[in-house]
Amino acid sequence: MYLEKAHVKVIGTKYGNGPEKKDKKGAILSEFKFDDGIQCKDLSKFLEDLQENQHHRFCGMTTCNIVIDTTEE
Repeated sequence: MYLEKAHVKVIGTKYGNGPEKKDKKGAILSEFKFDDGIQCKDLSKFLEDLQENQHHRFCGMTTCNIVIDTTEE
């Protein structure tokens, strides 16, 4: 299946390293936009690579939201 657009956000805790060292929960750690479209198989490979090689640790619960909009603009 070909996806016209895909948007991937990695949301987690951003740890502060300044003098206050204030942690921010629910922060966007990384964001990727595929506005030119992507094949589902390629998106799956991207997500696997994201965890293995981009040093994102997915511990505990992982949530994925998918919206399929079949209406035409």
